[in-house]
Amino acid sequence: MKKTFTYLLLFTGALALAGCHSTKTLKSATATATATAASSTVSPDDTTYVAKGAQHVKGQGENLDYRRSSLCSILIRHTEKKYDDDIAAVFPTIPISEKYNDHNLGVRTINSKMIKKTKSVHGKQVLPKTVDPFITDQDVAKQLVAKWFNEAGDGTFNMNLVKERGLYDADYFDEQMADQNVRGRSILADAGEDLIGNTFVIFNDIEYIDKEKVAQGVGTGLRILGAVASIATGGSNIGRSVNSLAKTTANVLDEVGGFRVNITTYLYRLRWDDETSGTFYSQYYTDTPDAAKKTAFKNDKSTFHLDYIGSYKVTTAKSTLGGVKDQHGMIRKVCQRAIDKNIAQLQKEYEEFRVKTPLFSVSPLSAKIGLKEDITPKSKFEVLEEVEDAEGKTHYRRVGVIQPIKGKIWDNRYMAEYEDENKNNTRTATEFKVISGRGFTAGMLLREIK
Repeated sequence: MKKTFTYLLLFTGALALAGCHSTKTLKSATATATATAASSTVSPDDTTYVAKGAQHVKGQGENLDYRRSSLCSILIRHTEKKYDDDIAAVFPTIPISEKYNDHNLGVRTINSKMIKKTKSVHGKQVLPKTVDPFITDQDVAKQLVAKWFNEAGDGTFNMNLVKERGLYDADYFDEQMADQNVRGRSILADAGEDLIGNTFVIFNDIEYIDKEKVAQGVGTGLRILGAVASIATGGSNIGRSVNSLAKTTANVLDEVGGFRVNITTYLYRLRWDDETSGTFYSQYYTDTPDAAKKTAFKNDKSTFHLDYIGSYKVTTAKSTLGGVKDQHGMIRKVCQRAIDKNIAQLQKEYEEFRVKTPLFSVSPLSAKIGLKEDITPKSKFEVLEEVEDAEGKTHYRRVGVIQPIKGKIWDNRYMAEYEDENKNNTRTATEFKVISGRGFTAGMLLREIK
């Protein structure tokens, strides 16, 4: 009877939402660049508040435009593992979070079969044996820079993406840069610090956890449960129906319900310091064909770098079948939620990776973030007002602190609408209460703080 009860619990757990069991593997940051301080020392007399209708920088306003960090996501494959092909097929369908600019490259996967598979050395060997050689061999850092400046086949570059993501008015930007004045150079530095320098790469090491024993155990428990029900009803039609249902559910669980993975996400940041940007602008950047510069950029193996920041690991638990139609759907659901969990935890640990999210409304006070970002009632966010100094450089000034309201946190996880607890939930944002500050307006930016 005790075993039967255990199987019943397994059955119930398989159909209920289970969170991710997280194991921290956070490492010391080696990145040399640090995030700009939240509270700027710029004097109010030297700044212009960036607001809707500003002449040369698009404002926050109702469209909630704001500068996002850029993110590139790459999969570390384990071709010797079951379901590796399925994971590789699903991975490109997992979108970059809307909180980042999509900076994916043409190459999306690495093969990890060179790693010796033992529990004691696997984690330690991923970076030096798989990721680091890949970064070097594929010139990943240089590819990221080339994408930022829209490198063409003839070796020319342009600033179109910088202007677009920096929310600069194109005519104003071109006018200032053409004059090569102090303001123009400041804008270029501003774009580098707040845009190019906030380009990140995540390497997602995804390993399938053999589900056969788990799925078979659950299936056996369901069949026992059916048999018990049949006995309890004296072998009536009700008993046979329960038994049949158990077998059907067991088959479904055996196909997709037991799918679990380990996902370790390694975080890197593009190094864009004065030396790197100076070399690029002086030696490689050209908007007219230049064969010498094209060749020099192609052959450069020493200027561009990625700096390792840290990692986080999630071991997924059993997921619900809500909204899942096939095995492909379950694999995506499991992998996407786990990657989102890792990103959220890396944001909490490393300030430079934290995203800024616009305040969506002030009555109620709300923002388009929630459980996907691992928000809890204990989370706190600083409210930032974007300001611009006399040279056109952007700064962020804290004007208050807010906190999510318990019971009013949005479940924005992938496929959350299919969870039982969300069936009648129409919430589309998380609501907050004020801890300090006042005068908040829609479009001001939120950034999580410890």
